[in-house]
Amino acid sequence: VRGDLQHYKISLVLIKIVHAQSLLTNSSLFTFLSLLHSLFTFVDQLGKPRHSMDKYLIKTTRKKPDIVTIPSSPKKLKQKTLHSLKGVVVVEDIERLKSKLELPTQSKSIILSSLLELGKKIPPRNILLSTKIGHTVNKLRKHPDQDVSRSSRIVLVKWKNFYQDHMHRPQIEVKCDTKTENLRQRGKTLLSDALRVENGHKIVDAIERETFHQHKRLVNPAYRRSIRTMIFKLMHNEELRNSVTMGNLSVEDFVKEYKKS
Repeated sequence: VRGDLQHYKISLVLIKIVHAQSLLTNSSLFTFLSLLHSLFTFVDQLGKPRHSMDKYLIKTTRKKPDIVTIPSSPKKLKQKTLHSLKGVVVVEDIERLKSKLELPTQSKSIILSSLLELGKKIPPRNILLSTKIGHTVNKLRKHPDQDVSRSSRIVLVKWKNFYQDHMHRPQIEVKCDTKTENLRQRGKTLLSDALRVENGHKIVDAIERETFHQHKRLVNPAYRRSIRTMIFKLMHNEELRNSVTMGNLSVEDFVKEYKKS
């Protein structure tokens, strides 16, 4: 905008000069010279640098800002619980995982997750003998799926190496009370009747143990309501009964669907 204004002023002065030349015969020479002087003065001012505020500024080198490093917070340590120790096992959990692995219609994902959970624990020798979980895992070495076969070998090797290094440690065993065991056995009997299978069938044992596990290993009112609901659904729904026995519906999904709080 400033440059356009300067061109406009110069053009205006030139127009005045041309007009003055046309009037020289009628006007004085002094007027024409004064116009030329004003033009030269204006052009001379254009070549001079304009005033700016830069001469009043003191320029210094800019310092880089100091990088402030915030110390990282110390890692929060999680306190270990009794059940988190690999040498502390719950017999019920071992039986529950065993029932999952022994189901002939069990899916690969559940088998792998069960083996992974078993690999986190080191069952005592007496638990291995009483539950025969070692035999169940050992049979999976011949599984047609390579992932299942490899996972079972990893678990067996881990257990074997541990027992070779700890042969003389004391063994501690904690069992459920008699009343709890009787109530659970009653639930298994009713489930076998609802599924129309013999008492002691693997699917019955898997359902009851999964229900007991999802209720935090407590035979409380919520556990009883869940067992009653599942028995009622299985007795009056043939399609659901066939889906559970044939493995189309996994035990975990079946228990979660009819679990009561």
